[in-house]
Amino acid sequence: MNLKTFSQQSRRILIKGVEKKLMYWGFNAKGVVVEEPVTIEGGFLLRSEAYDDASIPAKWNSLRDAIQKKGIETIIEEAAYTWFNRIMAIRILSKNNYDRAQLEYEGDTLTPEILVRARRGQVDFLSPSEQIRLQKIITDYSKEKEAFAILLTGYCGHHDLIRSIFGRLDDYTELLLPDDILEQGGMIHLLNTTDAIPDEEYRKVELIGWLYQFYISEKKDEVFASFKKNQKAEAKDIPAATQIFTPNWIVKYMVQNTAGKLWLDLNPDSPIRAEMKYLIEDPEQTQAPIISEAAQLKLLDPAVGSGHILVEGFDLLYRMYDEEYYTPEEAVKSILTNNLFGLDIDLRAAQLARFAVLLKAAQFYPEVLKKGWMPQIYAMPDPYIFTRQEILDFLGKDGLDYQEELEDALKLMRDSQNLGSTMLIDLSKSGREYILNRIKELQKSQFQDLTLQLLTKKIAPYISVMAILTDQYEAVAANPPYMGSGNMNGKLKDYLSLNFPNSKSDLYASFIEAMINFLRPHARLGCITMESWMFISSFEKLRLKIIKNFSITGLAHFGWHILGIAFGTASLILEKS
Repeated sequence: MNLKTFSQQSRRILIKGVEKKLMYWGFNAKGVVVEEPVTIEGGFLLRSEAYDDASIPAKWNSLRDAIQKKGIETIIEEAAYTWFNRIMAIRILSKNNYDRAQLEYEGDTLTPEILVRARRGQVDFLSPSEQIRLQKIITDYSKEKEAFAILLTGYCGHHDLIRSIFGRLDDYTELLLPDDILEQGGMIHLLNTTDAIPDEEYRKVELIGWLYQFYISEKKDEVFASFKKNQKAEAKDIPAATQIFTPNWIVKYMVQNTAGKLWLDLNPDSPIRAEMKYLIEDPEQTQAPIISEAAQLKLLDPAVGSGHILVEGFDLLYRMYDEEYYTPEEAVKSILTNNLFGLDIDLRAAQLARFAVLLKAAQFYPEVLKKGWMPQIYAMPDPYIFTRQEILDFLGKDGLDYQEELEDALKLMRDSQNLGSTMLIDLSKSGREYILNRIKELQKSQFQDLTLQLLTKKIAPYISVMAILTDQYEAVAANPPYMGSGNMNGKLKDYLSLNFPNSKSDLYASFIEAMINFLRPHARLGCITMESWMFISSFEKLRLKIIKNFSITGLAHFGWHILGIAFGTASLILEKS
């Protein structure tokens, strides 16, 4: 079995298991409720059988609400990839010796080590109530799957890193862990019997990107098949339709000629130069430094995918900090705080990108996995309509002057999962500064009333994305999404036509324009895109805009299949000067 087959098979196994679990919880194939749990003292009733988990009814209500809002197919897909991400993260941590083995089989048995240790009483990671529920069934081998479910959900829920990256388990995802996960043919059995991932592959950060691309490859085929039937890509389809994993050498080419070149402008004799074999050397390209230290070099990937570009950026930035005599701890903390930024419309991609960057950081400073430091990588938030009163409450009496601009920004961001990083958010300098300070102040406050606490939690994901979209960067690098206007949904097509008339024919071309907007003067952009912007008449105005206003410092034109796709590509290095 190869990695692609493993990833696709995992998806099919998990989706089938989630579908069955939804039926168990009283939903039919269309998401209609046919039976629901009844709350009783200390637990709940379902099909006249009593259960001792009092937390279930609230989670079930959350599941029902999510199905009504998103549709059952989306919930199935989300639950399947969430458990895939968590399971693979647990395995990757153990294979890199950052955590003890949990899901590996004990000896020649078909029993995961986490379950074997639980039978020996080693369950200190569980809460007291979880331990009580487990003790009632741990010696009953006929209830092994129920015991494993308590252990796995408890492990994910109480593991600081897993919880921080892949979300808390106090919602409906816990309910949708497949019942067949331990059976032969289940996900854990597949994980332990496959030869698709040798141990050395687990130690490569790029594994995360390949897992992501292969996992969604079947969904991608489904979306492209729908295009042939003249169906348009809705927001939920765009990640699968546009995701392409970027080969490592192309990533190096982009990062070395953006962030790397800016460092060499400051430090011409840096030993890093000898390591950058993809650097375009041109003695006539002399540029005064735009940074004075490594901490000032901000690198953005506005279509971050599984984080490959930021991982490579981390590697290069760490060497810069090493030249400035930072300790490993200081360098890692500063890179995560000051240097790397990423956005994606796909939650699973943003999660995996965070995980990949932290694994790279751990190669230099393993304690980072216990520090709670998180990369500034965010997914576009779920649509929500903030009321005027909520906006006023968030801003407080000192921020009333910024009510209108924040309201406009939040209104645009209702479509953030559709528009992605092409959103043009207009915040005044003083408004942006106030909003960012306000969210920090509220998050640190110990004295908020409950309503303001909930509002702060609700609006924070929007402010995080807003902050990145309204900043300026020294370096931007990306493999932007490709989608012709003929396959776009109406909202996306209309937005690009209005705001990016020179590049509206394809999403990638609009991203080129958007990425240029992110650059500060004399900053650098690196991107790998389709070749069509170089030739066809639809992009003539885009070409003229680039030629007249900016410097092309590098342009590599490739034939077909460089990215494993049947069209030519071009890698552009542009300086905003």
